[in-house]
Amino acid sequence: MKKLVMVLFLITSLNAFSQANNDIKKSFVLRFLEENIVVVKNKDTKYNLYNPDFIEIEINNLNNYDSDYMFYRFKLGENTIKANDEKLEILFNSSSCNEYILALNIINKKSYRIKGFNGNDFLFLLKDISELSTERKTIKKIVSELDKIHIGVNFTDIYNALKKLDYNADCLKSCSEPKEAHGKVR
Repeated sequence: MKKLVMVLFLITSLNAFSQANNDIKKSFVLRFLEENIVVVKNKDTKYNLYNPDFIEIEINNLNNYDSDYMFYRFKLGENTIKANDEKLEILFNSSSCNEYILALNIINKKSYRIKGFNGNDFLFLLKDISELSTERKTIKKIVSELDKIHIGVNFTDIYNALKKLDYNADCLKSCSEPKEAHGKVR
């Protein structure tokens, strides 16, 4: 009986992980399509397609916070993104970012843009963590705890930049901003 319970628990855990993994992959693809970072074109008609089911993406699981929030990364040159049909081609439009990080609430399936992309959803993440937490925590405590999960993002810097409305801060850089390739143009 004990073995049966353990096997059922393991199967349930693997199923939950698999579902979360599929949800985050779809979230990444949807964000890329929405922000025009990734363009999927039909090679014959040259029409753009916006269906995330045409795209396969590889991502890295970075860490989690309170078991309900998982952080994932897509990094150019390390991870792959490809069309699952040879009649389709994928174009990557990002001019200044090579790393994208999303957080996923595995309970309600909401995703939050943390790094890369054309915006940042960190304040929404903080709000949701605060509201959904069973323990009363200050925003500063949540930010401090997020910094401790070490995903390559300084959450304190993001929080301070957002508080000051300093949208030019490096930690809030949008991927739609042009990248200097050969110095300044005069």
